[in-house]
Amino acid sequence: MDIRAILLIGGAAEDDSYTGGTVAGVPIAYLDVLGQPVLERVLRRLRRSGVSQATLITDTPQQAEPFTRLGGFLSELPCVQAAGAQFWEAAERVFQQSAEEGADLVLTLRLGPYVEVDYDELVQHHLDRRCPVTTTVDAAGCSVEVFALSASCRLDAAALFQNHLRQLRRECVPFRFAGYVNRLETASDLRRLALDGLMRSNAICPDGVELKPGIWVGPWARIHHKARVVAPAYIGAHAKVRASAVITRGSSVEHHAEVDCGTVVENATVLPFSRIGAGLDVMHSVVGFQRIAHLALNSEVEISDARLVGMAPFSSLSRLAGSAAALFAFLPKQIYRGFLATSHRPSAVTDPECLEERSVAALDTTVLEASATGTEASEFPSNLAVARRYADQ
Repeated sequence: MDIRAILLIGGAAEDDSYTGGTVAGVPIAYLDVLGQPVLERVLRRLRRSGVSQATLITDTPQQAEPFTRLGGFLSELPCVQAAGAQFWEAAERVFQQSAEEGADLVLTLRLGPYVEVDYDELVQHHLDRRCPVTTTVDAAGCSVEVFALSASCRLDAAALFQNHLRQLRRECVPFRFAGYVNRLETASDLRRLALDGLMRSNAICPDGVELKPGIWVGPWARIHHKARVVAPAYIGAHAKVRASAVITRGSSVEHHAEVDCGTVVENATVLPFSRIGAGLDVMHSVVGFQRIAHLALNSEVEISDARLVGMAPFSSLSRLAGSAAALFAFLPKQIYRGFLATSHRPSAVTDPECLEERSVAALDTTVLEASATGTEASEFPSNLAVARRYADQ
């Protein structure tokens, strides 16, 4: 059986209650969770269930384009950019093309919610009930915007797209599942998805190596030997955690992100290419794109000072040029200090300039400090290493 998929990101109309989850204007489906975008995790799950081809339809605004470039595994995913009424016309057109090319079944998903549906069971339910369109609902009977469409029932598919996935042309027996559901409507939902992955409450596995129980590190991540990573936590590929920084309480530092000296990241997600300045406390937040989304207050604030929250260059060449410039600025100062050195060396802790230089130069080892003690360890499963106890607890 030839099964194909249509993935939808966006598609809200003026009279539609659907708003779509975003952080700093970027759809959550494009954002990384423990090393992989939500979109990629959904696509991999579909491929494992035998989906031969998938097409993405999106109405992502132009200003979010740098954050939504599809690379790696997703670079092979055909993508259609459409907005307004053209969004649903594009979905109907892709469905018709799939049917003409011999597809038997087309799975349609809007991201939207992250759901861990057993697509094999959904397909079997659809075939057993001989439905033109089967909708998927959670344990409470609410739609999770996952549909199975028979390729031969084009009128039913057209009616579904024309009604923005809200109404079926003919009623069918819904497929009810009791698996993991996260609506991904807010930054808080994104944070919960990452934390559930670290706590093994869903099928999301961190993309990296588990160096110690509950501590996952991606390739080429650099953690200063004086930094602390408290399980459960995730440090993404090419991320940097500088001296005296603390990553704790299920925090996630995604790829190419940086946490500067002395900063504490607690129960927070640092999005890709984000930089957090020195000596800060980042708690219960999602940080990225020069914005901080506070989870408890459900508010988002833009930070204009790049020394507090900034962005690393997206281009590898730009990052390499920046590192080379920092090195060339660092060496002459060290040579000059060597000539003027005395028996009394100034403390790097009291010299902000020296502190910054040492934080750049000393990122050469990956050492994690962790231990399990007292009641703090009891907050998490016994196989997780927990370290550091705060004075205010």
